[in-house]
Amino acid sequence: MYQEKEKLKRFVQGSHAAFEDIVLAYREPAIRFACHYVHDPYIAEDLVQDCFAYLYVYPWKYNFQASFKTFLFTLIRNKSIDYLRKKARRRECAEQEEDTSDRLRDTAPGPEQMVLDNENRHYWEQLLNGLSIEYKTALYMVDVEGMSPKEAAAVQGKTAAGFRVTLFRARKQLRTHAEKEGWHGKPEWH
Repeated sequence: MYQEKEKLKRFVQGSHAAFEDIVLAYREPAIRFACHYVHDPYIAEDLVQDCFAYLYVYPWKYNFQASFKTFLFTLIRNKSIDYLRKKARRRECAEQEEDTSDRLRDTAPGPEQMVLDNENRHYWEQLLNGLSIEYKTALYMVDVEGMSPKEAAAVQGKTAAGFRVTLFRARKQLRTHAEKEGWHGKPEWH
């Protein structure tokens, strides 16, 4: 923990080596997090790269008030939402110009399908996909990324109490869906 804070201080002061270490440490979790929003690993990688480029240009934007992971995931969340808005606008424009109703749909599998390989994980992935993006993201940040509810609340722009309510409801809804399917085991998505 102390080494990480020192590395972050060196990064904010302009150390290129510290920046490289930070990118190596956070790149993979950041891409997985972005995939939960955009459902495309290549776009997720581009968004994460944009966030790291932003941090490289504006290192002083990180002010040590929150953990770096919380700060980074907030940037990624905002960048992902912006991307989805732009994508929706482009889609609306394309639909207005089209005369036919035949459109190509994105049928690429979600990032979980590419990562999860056993039957149990696949089952839980299907249940997760039935949840809203808010619930799915809450579960992902706490149960997969290991963020504290307080950190995850900061990423989602909620109070800690509000986030805990969201997390409780997400787990309850996931459990309800699982019980309807006759499954009573523990989720295995790590």
